[in-house]
Amino acid sequence: MIPLFFLLLFAETQKSPSPAASQRFAQVSKEAAQAREHERLEEAVQLYREAVRLRPAWKEGWWYLGTMFYDQDRYEEARVALRRFTVLDPKVAAGWAFLGLCEYEAKAYDQALAHLQQATALGLDGNSQLHTVTQYHAAMLLTRSGKFEGALEILMRLGERGSEMPSVVEAAGIAGLRKPLLPVELLPTERELVLQVGRAVMDTGARRPVEAQKEFENLVASYPKTSNIHYLFGSFLMISDPDAGLKELKKELEIAPRSVPALLQIAFEYLRRGDAAMALSYARQASEIDPESFVAHNALGRALVDSGDLDGGIKELELSKKQAPGSPQTRIALASAYAKVGRNEDAAHERAEFLRLKQLAKKPGEQ
Repeated sequence: MIPLFFLLLFAETQKSPSPAASQRFAQVSKEAAQAREHERLEEAVQLYREAVRLRPAWKEGWWYLGTMFYDQDRYEEARVALRRFTVLDPKVAAGWAFLGLCEYEAKAYDQALAHLQQATALGLDGNSQLHTVTQYHAAMLLTRSGKFEGALEILMRLGERGSEMPSVVEAAGIAGLRKPLLPVELLPTERELVLQVGRAVMDTGARRPVEAQKEFENLVASYPKTSNIHYLFGSFLMISDPDAGLKELKKELEIAPRSVPALLQIAFEYLRRGDAAMALSYARQASEIDPESFVAHNALGRALVDSGDLDGGIKELELSKKQAPGSPQTRIALASAYAKVGRNEDAAHERAEFLRLKQLAKKPGEQ
């Protein structure tokens, strides 16, 4: 049975406005637009408020109220208006972006991250300032929640696009050093190191390898015992000089023996080289330290399969899939393992999922 309240609400929304109300709305909305265009913002706010009272489903009115409040740093009022706008038109990416930015300023960080990611998923103009601001704030919130790789991926893409403002460089340094902090929480004594790391990370993202390598070399010389410096340098070197990269990653383990990122980077390099025994040692350590890491179970599963322990490897890969069903890499590794034990239907299913997930991950315009 539908509650009476909802029936009454539905009936109320179906009422046609009276001619007088329609005329009043037309006049007020026109005056609101004129006040906004002439930057009489307080007057515009009052007029838009009256207009949305007269016509609560007027999307444009809620949009202008929200963005005007945002521009005046009135974030709580902006949140209310933008929530109404996103309910009325949930497919407008900019609405979710501004709502997320307001929630960030209001310190509603979990909601902010969800809504900034929703804006990105719907698609913002990649060349717009709103896109840059949205991505920057999403990266800061990912860093705060310990999702450093996701934050670095976003920030390095900004570097590739030429967005290298000091605030972005600072955010890249915090994420690179794996500090679950917002920039405002950073200690003044840490700022110089953070900026140096951030510049190296951004040069990597902007594909300036000569500059990045020099900066990383200076960092490991100046901060030889600081955790995550050798890890970052080692990761950078894996593309051009894997032997040197492994050396740096192992130096990281001397400083931080429980560094799961370093253990996994080493494990994957040994898998690439076909050295399953070495890969197995590092992958097993990583999965024991962080049993919630789907990447660790992926690495361990692949190492076990390559070592001949197919049942053990499949078990680990299935656990990885359970933890992160959207990982294409786990799906293709599982397809290969299933094929080796004759589970052909399961292998075909995982290959199909791999292709589907890869397609979903493509950027607009990619083939």
